[in-house]
Amino acid sequence: MQLAGYFILVSAALHVAGVAVAGFAAGSLVLLVPAALYVLFYAGLARRLIWVAWIAFIAMLGGSMGAISELYAASPVPDWVFAGILGADICAAILLFGAIWRGRPASRA
Repeated sequence: MQLAGYFILVSAALHVAGVAVAGFAAGSLVLLVPAALYVLFYAGLARRLIWVAWIAFIAMLGGSMGAISELYAASPVPDWVFAGILGADICAAILLFGAIWRGRPASRA
């Protein structure tokens, strides 16, 4: 889960970079909401909370779809930012899927 958290942090950083590169244009400020949410996901994944992994997995799938749709839309944010977000979100989703699939290791009695 830790590696997935790092990809989520990369995605959050790209969200903030997108706002900065766009010159803090009004259309780009909405990227700050997922950036803040992704930092919270990282904090939960760092604590190895499996329920956070489930929520983050769904969010990464949705974030991937959002990045794809923004690649084809007119936006003040450059396409390379959305391409990076898409890559980071897909990598995080794949790693989270693996972590969820494995589940928590059984405790020994």
